[in-house]
Amino acid sequence: MKSIFSVLCLVGLSGLSYGCAGHLQAQTPSPSLPSPSIITSDSTSNRRSLDVRLTLSSPDDLKVQEGDRVEQGQILADRTRDRDRLEAQRRQLEIQMERLQQPIPGASPSRPVPEVAGLPPASFLSQVAEIERARLKVEQAERNLMQQQRMLDMLSSMPSASLPEATIPHETEVLEQRRREFTQAQADLQLAEAKLTQAQAERQHQEYVHSLEMSKRAIAIQQAEIQRQQQFQEQQRQEQERAFQVAQMEEKIAALNAQLFQLSAVRSPFSGTIRRIKYDGQQDQNLIVVLSLTADVGGDRDTAGDGADGGTPTD
Repeated sequence: MKSIFSVLCLVGLSGLSYGCAGHLQAQTPSPSLPSPSIITSDSTSNRRSLDVRLTLSSPDDLKVQEGDRVEQGQILADRTRDRDRLEAQRRQLEIQMERLQQPIPGASPSRPVPEVAGLPPASFLSQVAEIERARLKVEQAERNLMQQQRMLDMLSSMPSASLPEATIPHETEVLEQRRREFTQAQADLQLAEAKLTQAQAERQHQEYVHSLEMSKRAIAIQQAEIQRQQQFQEQQRQEQERAFQVAQMEEKIAALNAQLFQLSAVRSPFSGTIRRIKYDGQQDQNLIVVLSLTADVGGDRDTAGDGADGGTPTD
């Protein structure tokens, strides 16, 4: 009989080591409770007494009262409020884990930089041709002017009696006309040369603007590449930060699971009667309770509910 009772006591103590824990914190597993003390009567008695030291968060965690009859495996104490609080914290962490598992958006594709249209080949053929025509006109006008001047000089050297009276005035008028034509030809030549100079200046301006556009395009391509690299680095940073946060969440969840595992309900290792409940003080905002359980021996194990004292053995 003593060996059977000793085995039952050891089974009860293994359950008590999980259910009785110290003050719970959100992230750190609680320390194990002190092992309950067992006090047995002398060998001549048919009853045994067991004192269980419990650490409770509140009086509501104690599920029995003095004089209650308990069966083997019946819950003596259960820290339901602490368990609910830890499970709520775990659910919150699991929700945060689900949010962290959302994919991180990658770098957005950069918009293509438009090409810069090339300049047509530089050509001043029309301006050069116009200058050449104007130069020929100047030369022709100059020859006409010189010929008219020589004719007028020759006529002036002749005797006036041998010439009609209107000859000299007429040739003089023709000479003035040739001078005006020569002056106009020179002006046309200068205008043609100015057009060539203007065309060359416009070409230089076009080349300058084109070089600016090419430089802007090169800068835009470089900036797009820099932005893409920055987005890629930001994505890597976010992934590293997420991995760190996930590791922290997993560590916190593991700590909560360990605390929940230690919050297993304390069950009676055998059938018996709650003889006494004593509040033995307070430790770290927890209540220390000593529960005295009188075990049934002999026939009382098969007569559950006979009374607070467990009844007397029967044949």
